[in-house]
Amino acid sequence: MGGEPAAEAFSLIEVTIALGIAAFCLVTVFGLLPIGIVSNQTSFEQTMAGNISSAVISDLRSAQPCGAVTSPRFGLPIPAAGDAATVHTIYISSSGSATTVDGAPMVSGSAISRYRMTVQFFPPQATAPYAATSVRLLVTWPALADPNYAALPVNYAGSYEADTTLDRN
Repeated sequence: MGGEPAAEAFSLIEVTIALGIAAFCLVTVFGLLPIGIVSNQTSFEQTMAGNISSAVISDLRSAQPCGAVTSPRFGLPIPAAGDAATVHTIYISSSGSATTVDGAPMVSGSAISRYRMTVQFFPPQATAPYAATSVRLLVTWPALADPNYAALPVNYAGSYEADTTLDRN
């Protein structure tokens, strides 16, 4: 009657079940990591494309009050009323600076093109009073997916589109 109390411990089955549950949870978490990385990269690309579009729009609008025929930062020719619709292509590095305008994308040195922006101008009729020039901006990436700068892009991994108008009156 002077026996010691029995020691309590986990059985081998309980340890195995606990390890199985932990392994299942870890496999699930590791399976979600690639999805999170892709989502993060897509979000970054969309944000950068939006910033590039905003920069081009503000560049076009800064030329507007002066009556300039080209934008100051990107050198885009702004058509006058009555002109035909035009398309221009800007290749942009990952830092947001233009590498080329209406030319082949640069792939040498530090100016590697990451984004391609296609800018379409739709000027108003010459006879239309108080009409504005419509501008369609399409940012696509990667830039080298469509090396033909004279054609609209068709091969790309992602895109961002914006429309604006320029009141030149």
